[in-house]
Amino acid sequence: MSNTDLVLLHAPSVYDFRERSIMFGPVSDMVPSTPVFEMYPLGFTTMAEYLERHGLNVRIVNLAVLMLNRPDFDVEKAIREMDPTAFGIDLHWLPHAHGSIEIARICKKHHPDTPVIFGGLTSSYFHEELCSYDAVDYVLRGDSTEEPFRQLMLALRGHGSVADVPNLTWKGPDGSINVNDLSWVPGDMNDISLDYSFNMRAVIRYRDMMGFVPFKDWLKYPVCASLTCRGCTHNCVTCGGSAYAFREHFGRDRIAFRDPELLVHDIQHIQRYIPGPVFVLNDFMQAGPDYVETFVKGLSRIKLRNPIGFEFFTPPKEEMYEFLDAHLPDYSVEISVESHDDAVRTAFGKKHYTTEQVEESIRAALRHGCKRFDLYFMTGIPGQTAASVLETPDYVRGLYERTGDDPRLLPFISPMAPFLDPGSMAFDDPGTHGYKLLAHTLEEHRQLLLEPSWRYIMNYESDAMSKGELIDATYQAAIGVNRAKADVGAISADQAPQTEARIAQATLAMERIDEIVAGDPAHRDAALADFRGEIDRLNESTVCEKTELNWPAYTRPRHLFNVIALFFSENWALLTGRRRHGVHRGPVSPSAQPVAYGQRSPRQ
Repeated sequence: MSNTDLVLLHAPSVYDFRERSIMFGPVSDMVPSTPVFEMYPLGFTTMAEYLERHGLNVRIVNLAVLMLNRPDFDVEKAIREMDPTAFGIDLHWLPHAHGSIEIARICKKHHPDTPVIFGGLTSSYFHEELCSYDAVDYVLRGDSTEEPFRQLMLALRGHGSVADVPNLTWKGPDGSINVNDLSWVPGDMNDISLDYSFNMRAVIRYRDMMGFVPFKDWLKYPVCASLTCRGCTHNCVTCGGSAYAFREHFGRDRIAFRDPELLVHDIQHIQRYIPGPVFVLNDFMQAGPDYVETFVKGLSRIKLRNPIGFEFFTPPKEEMYEFLDAHLPDYSVEISVESHDDAVRTAFGKKHYTTEQVEESIRAALRHGCKRFDLYFMTGIPGQTAASVLETPDYVRGLYERTGDDPRLLPFISPMAPFLDPGSMAFDDPGTHGYKLLAHTLEEHRQLLLEPSWRYIMNYESDAMSKGELIDATYQAAIGVNRAKADVGAISADQAPQTEARIAQATLAMERIDEIVAGDPAHRDAALADFRGEIDRLNESTVCEKTELNWPAYTRPRHLFNVIALFFSENWALLTGRRRHGVHRGPVSPSAQPVAYGQRSPRQ
């Protein structure tokens, strides 16, 4: 590890989740990761690739995955044996508020002179409070910190001053918190690359497979994401990645797109090494018809064979599906409609389409080669009552009837939990949007994450329904949606009753936790500990089976040949020392660091 400039650490949501009894609920059922939220942000890969391209050695260590897959994995021992110039820790979304700080504290415990750097949207929102923690030295703000990170790493080596690094919040020699201008907000995404071969080369270099795995079951389901833009054109009121949030808190007043030809190149690179599906994030239709045409025709030109899925913020019309069908052999679609009720969706910030337009789009997609159409509903959104949530299964049944009971249509429902996103309109002005906010600071959210169930972890209450109504309605609606899918064959006949049984068991488990919380405080921890095995069993795949989310993957001989070639080329580069050029590898300059770790050089 002595030649590593930067170690990027991804923490679990709750650091000591292996010892605690917490019923996280169905908060992660709609994403590949578990409730530990072990999937690190895409920014880890773009930052690592960018910094390595500029001469720095970077290692990603997914501590959350290692803790999940190895019950005896010793986090403190692993961190103690590292010796980088700096540690980087993500706090991109608020559910990592507990684990990220605890990991920072472990870094400082064993490496008191090594800088600890935070980044991510939640870090940006709480940057001054975050920098007030003893274990945190720097916070890089904004959505594009690759170049500021490079400048900071050079400053830590004596090439410049931290006072000149854009987007940086840092401690001064007297412990004061300094906030540099948020001035690095690039207008496009063309200087970065979401290059998954970086991860594969790093696995070879460090002989560490599991530390680089994006989420727990990635080796079984190697899905990859492709990022079309940073920023957004829409204003969903609870979203910390909305146009409002980017404008008000992250310095971005217009969306930054990746050139469509570069996006095609990214996907071509994925196809070379990885057999899994590619998920294109952030509706590329936001960029306009010329971008759409160039991107889709580019995918056709490279003869894309991996399954590909598109996230759309607005339901496409029939011509779009005809175009996709003409150029792609295996495409799928995902749309989050939130509610079947147009009034509720409008209150959420999606007034730009109707339920009728969604249904027209679904039928058009299924007519024109769409392999599957994932439709997401949410509970807990503004103005939504329990009665409205409970109407969802009947709506889904009617929708199936209107689409010929096509099993390629896969609806899902999950709660908006555990938190309203910091930086969202609802977080900044909860009363206007029908919410009461129960936690405001980063530390308050850290403490909420330690509560015994998602009923107590949630940072909001809705004016339209209580927490209890939200939980009950979510579970009941999930049972109804599960049955509707089973009736048309969208899920298997044996899977449906298993999911329903888990939902029923989760409901009983929540009731048991409530009884424990209401009981004798002296016996609470022991009672929860006795119940832990059942809680752990029910924490994943509650409202649906996780594998329902999976698109198919096809391994071909060329994937194996390309990986073997990469293995030999990377090892040859290591042997010959030809992998890196032009970086000054001298000691970190004490003058570039705050007094807390500026008494000596970490390399002296």
